[in-house]
Amino acid sequence: MQRQIQVNNDFDFCLKKMFDLPSSMVLIIGDWKTGKTDFALLIAERLLELGIVTKVASNIQTKDPRITFISDLPTLKAWLHADRTRKLYIFDEAGMHLHRRRSMSRKNIAFMTILPEISKAHARMICILQNPESIDKELLSPVWCKGLIIKENKYKAKFISELFPPDRKVFEFYPVPKTNIPFDPYAIAPFKLSAPKQIPEFIKDEELKILWEWSVNNKSIHQLGLHPMQMNRIVKKFVKRILESQSREITLT
Repeated sequence: MQRQIQVNNDFDFCLKKMFDLPSSMVLIIGDWKTGKTDFALLIAERLLELGIVTKVASNIQTKDPRITFISDLPTLKAWLHADRTRKLYIFDEAGMHLHRRRSMSRKNIAFMTILPEISKAHARMICILQNPESIDKELLSPVWCKGLIIKENKYKAKFISELFPPDRKVFEFYPVPKTNIPFDPYAIAPFKLSAPKQIPEFIKDEELKILWEWSVNNKSIHQLGLHPMQMNRIVKKFVKRILESQSREITLT
């Protein structure tokens, strides 16, 4: 009975209607801790199994080699147009990054330019958020948005789309299994306008590379895969080196 939803004809029917298109964007909404991110990854699994998409990327960090981590606009654009394969991008915490109150912000305007790129690349997108009223209204346009998934709780999901038959616009699924894709549900899903700055070739020391990613590219300790005590040791060692160097220079002068 495990993963029963995978053999549910209605579930596959909904996915095919929503995502088996030249381009499509679907919103997943729900309160805090209703399993929205988990469900998005479950959908990605099934879309790969059905052959509707062949590549998946997201600003969600996972330990699954099938999910490419992309958290900036330039890299996302490059990934979309890298080849002609069918792709899916999962944009977690979209409401936080593209809030309606910042509709004329640089980030919102820049991200909206990606919507035609999604269409040109024949790609699909899932945007995850808590409240659809908080997001930039352009994302709610039927030109881009082809469906809505309401995650009522961890075990129940409701699919709504104008692409469904006239006599049944809503499909409900219960119970919904968990994804097999491992991820940290408490990790922040970042998204930036600019790509990370590459580590200069002259930096060979591994600890200096860590400090570059932490200080220049603003990667968290979790993203770097470090324990806080490890990071503390690296920072103290670096600061000590700088201070001792400065001390020697003062002594010489």
